[in-house]
Amino acid sequence: MQRQGSNSPTLTKDQVLAGRGDLSPFLVHLTRTGKVKLWADIYEIERDDFRTLSAKACLERIIEKSAIKAVSPFGYFQYKVPLALPNQLPKNQDSKVKRAWLRSVCFTETPIDHVHFQMQKIEGRSLSFQPYGLAFFEAAIRRKCGNPVFYFDVGNSLTRASLDAMAISGDCEKYQKILPLYQSFGRRFDGKPGEIDFRWEREWRVANDVSFTAADVAFGICPADEIPYFENLVGQKFRFVDPRDDMVAVKNKLRQYVPGIK
Repeated sequence: MQRQGSNSPTLTKDQVLAGRGDLSPFLVHLTRTGKVKLWADIYEIERDDFRTLSAKACLERIIEKSAIKAVSPFGYFQYKVPLALPNQLPKNQDSKVKRAWLRSVCFTETPIDHVHFQMQKIEGRSLSFQPYGLAFFEAAIRRKCGNPVFYFDVGNSLTRASLDAMAISGDCEKYQKILPLYQSFGRRFDGKPGEIDFRWEREWRVANDVSFTAADVAFGICPADEIPYFENLVGQKFRFVDPRDDMVAVKNKLRQYVPGIK
């Protein structure tokens, strides 16, 4: 690999980003088909329930409302919510964490070239995404208090002890907006063999619902044969692509409308 000499010009951050294919100026929110759990302690219902989702219908609703609803809880502190178990001692009985605090909207900073991997079945991942979603400009999500997930090794006893102390702290409520951002990797918590490690997803989260305008959206994602439908649905305010298509054609289309496409 050729290295830059000491007399080489100083690069700007934008030049570095333009030269690295593993970085992206966009954050992608994908929708999915399947069931989503409605937790009784979040939604104040008698028992946990499930809602059946359609990836296409979810995207249509997001566009109609100009908002993404934070339905599900995420992060390490899911394991720290107090829980009454049948015929067993309560779990995490000293914890002050409330599951409702962990509701978040999730994004990935995976570059457009590799977003198609997110739509494939992946060992150890329970969620399965379809080619429907929106790619936002990173700056727009940052303005809404979005942040990269804080990944930590569950085997790091010092870090874990610090986080566990937050869960039982009398000031725990003060930390509620940061709690969903912590995600462990390594040994599984369910007693099954193996490890869980999804750092490669390069996830961002917003600990709240996310409202947006068309100006916040870089482009949309949908199957190729539905592009005219979705572009008409948004009034041609932004374009849609299918990331499973030929990437040269996809990028050539986006370059006409979106700054930052490499």
